[in-house]
Amino acid sequence: MRLSELLKPEFVKIGLNGKTKDELLQEIADFISVAHTAIDKKDAYKAISEREKKGSTGLGNGLAIPHGRSARVNGMHLVVIYDEKGKDFEAYDKKLSHLFFAAVTSEDYSPHEQLEVLRIIAEIYEKTDIGMSISGVKNSMDVYNLLMKKEEEIS
Repeated sequence: MRLSELLKPEFVKIGLNGKTKDELLQEIADFISVAHTAIDKKDAYKAISEREKKGSTGLGNGLAIPHGRSARVNGMHLVVIYDEKGKDFEAYDKKLSHLFFAAVTSEDYSPHEQLEVLRIIAEIYEKTDIGMSISGVKNSMDVYNLLMKKEEEIS
């Protein structure tokens, strides 16, 4: 599995307006439902907010991976949001999160495949300079192209 198989340019956006974590989760769920029209924003919100109650998906070092499972979804649906200023997503290192990989998967989606996607995201973040190079992006297409380039670097 590759990130490029799950991500399209229209699944990427720049900027978040929410101030609280719940507002951010609502906004992320809204974008998931816009990018993936088969997903209802209430289902997306319920899935990611229920997962978030178990512990923050703000992983630190500017990265957050809000995700969840829903019985009303088929497969995996991924979006990416970059916020230059950063948002408080209750990351373990207490730093702001800038890059959000958000996913909603079906209840029966393979845990192995889900972990594989998380591994790819972690490798891109840890083994490339994406944390520094993303600060120069101008639009969502730049973010998409940068992610594809960084995925190639780890392949």
